[in-house]
Amino acid sequence: MRARAIVTVGICVFAAAGSGKESRAIPAEQEVSATITRFERALQARNLAGVAEIVAEDIVVFENGHRNDGWSDFRDNHVVPEMKEPAPPMSSQLVKVVASPAMAWGYTRTEMFAGGKGAQKASHLLWSVYVLEKREGTWKITMLDWSIAKLKADTTTATAARAVNGARWR
Repeated sequence: MRARAIVTVGICVFAAAGSGKESRAIPAEQEVSATITRFERALQARNLAGVAEIVAEDIVVFENGHRNDGWSDFRDNHVVPEMKEPAPPMSSQLVKVVASPAMAWGYTRTEMFAGGKGAQKASHLLWSVYVLEKREGTWKITMLDWSIAKLKADTTTATAARAVNGARWR
């Protein structure tokens, strides 16, 4: 009887410890998801101050073979010039987020409609990979990798996704 009670208490302690760990991970993933969404919305809205709040000063950005080192390089040589052009309509989906209390990563899939507001078919497919670090209690994007592919008129986004993923590993 005593052994059974010890086993029961042990199982309860391990179950409580496991569920406590799991419940802490869910809020971190929610915070990271919200941070990525705020970043993408700030870019779409051409809100430079909003982007600056979310990225780390030492961010590294990769885009189709090019690299920006630090926020000032990324801001001056990528974000500001891009913000001078109108934002194409986009449809973005957060695909996956994995978070610990201090670090996280996630990625999104975005269809861009560069043919204007009336465009019915995506013209580009963008994959965005994010690495985030919790600094002084706030999630900051420390690494960003953008991989974009122009879609042919007769290409579906699923076909383009396979082409982008295949080209990446060659």
